[in-house]
Amino acid sequence: MLIGELSQQINLSRDTIRYYEKMALIQPLVRNNGYKDYPEQTLQQLKLIQMAKNLGFTLTEIKQMIDIAGEHEIPAVQFQLILREKLAVIQEKIGQLQHMQNMLENLLGGEPCPLRKGCEVNGIE
Repeated sequence: MLIGELSQQINLSRDTIRYYEKMALIQPLVRNNGYKDYPEQTLQQLKLIQMAKNLGFTLTEIKQMIDIAGEHEIPAVQFQLILREKLAVIQEKIGQLQHMQNMLENLLGGEPCPLRKGCEVNGIE
């Protein structure tokens, strides 16, 4: 399929698809006339990329995983390392969000605003 059809099927812009090509996340086939042809596999790859992005992986991290998977066997240690690093980042964000949620709930519950002068926020005055 051509880039226009792929773009419509996956709901990504042509520029995004071209950017993913430039990053070597996907590889189209080039026809004799110079047009790029995207096999059905490319659609599946783009769906996986979108899913990984929605889970919080960066394109660089996705590229690392694709490169690892491109080797004939996936080195489990490398793959697990990437997943553990992402899990640690997510856990840290969850902790920050829980702290923020507690602060907002306390403010709504009538606690004085922690942003007033002389008020301590996270140990900082």
